[in-house]
Amino acid sequence: MYSMGEIPGDPERFVETAGREAFLIKKTVFLFAILFCLLLCPFGRAEEKYSKNYFGAFDTVVQLIGYTDGQETFDRAADALMARLLEYHEAFDGYHSYPEVHNVWYLNRYAGQGPVEVPDCLFDLLSWCKEVSAQVPSKVNIAMGSVLSLWHEERERGLEDPSSAKLPDRAALEEAARHTDFDDVILDPENRTVFFADPELKLDLGAVAKGWAADQAQKDLMETMPSFLVSLGGNVYAGDAPADGRKHWGVSIQNPEGTVLSALQTDYLDVLYVDHMSVVTSGDYQRFYTVDGENYCHIIDPDTLMPAQNMRAVTVLCESSGLADYLSTALFLLPIDEGTALVESLPGVEALFCAMDGTVTMTEGMAAVARSHGATSGD
Repeated sequence: MYSMGEIPGDPERFVETAGREAFLIKKTVFLFAILFCLLLCPFGRAEEKYSKNYFGAFDTVVQLIGYTDGQETFDRAADALMARLLEYHEAFDGYHSYPEVHNVWYLNRYAGQGPVEVPDCLFDLLSWCKEVSAQVPSKVNIAMGSVLSLWHEERERGLEDPSSAKLPDRAALEEAARHTDFDDVILDPENRTVFFADPELKLDLGAVAKGWAADQAQKDLMETMPSFLVSLGGNVYAGDAPADGRKHWGVSIQNPEGTVLSALQTDYLDVLYVDHMSVVTSGDYQRFYTVDGENYCHIIDPDTLMPAQNMRAVTVLCESSGLADYLSTALFLLPIDEGTALVESLPGVEALFCAMDGTVTMTEGMAAVARSHGATSGD
């Protein structure tokens, strides 16, 4: 269950909405400045902005904007980013197999029979999930694959043939829910293996995979092209500030009632001005299907085994994209008052909530970087 909040606008506009402040420079001053730079750096090259879009990893559009000294440098960084993300996509995929890859699909079929050696990235992500679930208890449970697969199958059938769309069988959901104990996922750090003590257990990494992947990818980008903004669907990470004089990147938060890839102000809830931060959105408006006139989203409450209906969307701001991804789902599964209390208990974490009626509330730290509360790209 991926967190699927999208950022409206075209690839340049929707992740970079701050715009350059207009300024006037006298012609003579401008010419002297250019001459001064040329004299000091006769062979230097100013950093310019480049952008590139890919599709394939995590079944979403991956978008990268960066400032660097040339197209070749940017392309190398962008291609390396996509290669890394495709590696993670294959390892974390629970619905498809890949040659010689012991991924989540493979684990769900064979880890109940005995320990399975897995790629380092998959073992590291599962270990991280163990740590974060212990440190920040929530309803998020990556061992709910048996339940989520039932919803996934009905959603796929319902989208293919809306006239026959139906909910999963309740008895089947309840039986599947008996096999969702994350403690039954046994990790062996020495041999890098995974074993399911419950053979009926299945993993689903949708609530954490993109965020964890973004965290790893941004480390590479910081070394090769530090002034960048990367988006994996609803997961955005901002590196160094844009190399055009602004202090922050502008990241738009889509209005659940708005249109994807639109530049209209009514199609997004707010703009956040950030750098060295991750912005992750979970919502009910991207991945859903309709049964008897009612929409059912992909984020399932483990208590009810039904899609959560506490809010339309939640956006989390913090340094770690993995934690932001985890928390955006966790908060989506809680009433807003409980979600706010959880956020306020976590240092360095802020959140924006969009209620079922469209009302937007946010924590104090989120308001400090939001355009609706006066923040700008130059603050």
